[in-house]
Formats: sequence, structure tokens, C-alpha cells
Amino acid sequence: MKRKNFIKGVGMAAAGALLGGKAMAQETKAPDCEKALAGKNKFIMGWITAWLGNMKKRMPGAEAAMLIEENGRACAGRGAVAWAKSFHGDLDKFLAAMRREIGENGARRVGNKIMLVYDKCFCPLVGDAPGTLPPEYCLCTVGWTKAVYGEITGKDVKVDLKSSIKRGDPQCLIEVDIG
Repeated sequence: MKRKNFIKGVGMAAAGALLGGKAMAQETKAPDCEKALAGKNKFIMGWITAWLGNMKKRMPGAEAAMLIEENGRACAGRGAVAWAKSFHGDLDKFLAAMRREIGENGARRVGNKIMLVYDKCFCPLVGDAPGTLPPEYCLCTVGWTKAVYGEITGKDVKVDLKSSIKRGDPQCLIEVDIG
């Protein structure tokens, strides 16, 4: 469900709670909520950009990359890994379920490689926010993908993020080598 429809569906008071715990008056109009959400998205994107910049200044590149990737694994561990586990190692069934989530051409297997194509950013933190982020941010997706596909295949997988919407590309293209 899109955030805009969700906000309309639950009412403005609930939207106020989502925007920081303060109830909004019933007479608040949807454009005010959208403006507040846009401001919050701008804040989140700015915070993440600054955080990544500060991390790059203080950590060697490999350590920063590992930290961001580990965060992606942790994110996957909050739900997606359990979902993958429910397929009991049946990769083809899992890919069929992925296609229902991301589009019919979004997940295909060619030999030992899985190609994932996302027409939108699915990151719950920044996916709906306009704009791009430093390239390191999407290493989180690499970690998420390693965790999920490692679970479904039962082994370590290699993940190559070929392109990313949040890096300015038209699509996210991810190649998973299941060996």
C-alpha cells in the first residue's frame, strides 16, 4: 500500500502520530501531511548523506563497506530471512514469489546466476524519498541480498550491485551468483 493511500485510510490523527507522536487536529488537510512527509524525507536523506560522509572520513573504505553491508544483513534478519526460510530451499518457488512482489521480469535465474531488476527502490527507509544518495548507501542492499539468498540456497552467495536507483540509475540491477 502506498504511503499516501495509507495516510488517507487511517485518518489525519494517525498520520500525526506517525510523523512524530503528536496528534494532528481532525481539520488538518492531506496536503499538510504530504508537506510534512516531504520534509521528513528530506531530513532523512540529508542525515544519511552526512552520516556516510563522516564514516568515509573516519573509516577505511573496506571497513565502512563491511559495516553498511552488515546493516543490510541485519535488516534482512528482521523479516526477509524468515520469509526466505519458509520456502525450505526451493529457489524456483522463492523466485516466483519475488516476481509477484517486484514484477514479472524482476527475478530470473540463468544457470547459477539470479538477475534481480527493481523498477523502484524498495528500501523502507529511503525508497519513497526523491533524490540520490552516496553510492555506499546501497551496499546495504548487497548485505540484504546476501542474507536472503544465502538462506534460500543454504550457502554463501556473491552479490554484484550493477546499478541503483538511489545512485541515479533508472533501475536497480543486482546479480546474485549462487555458485
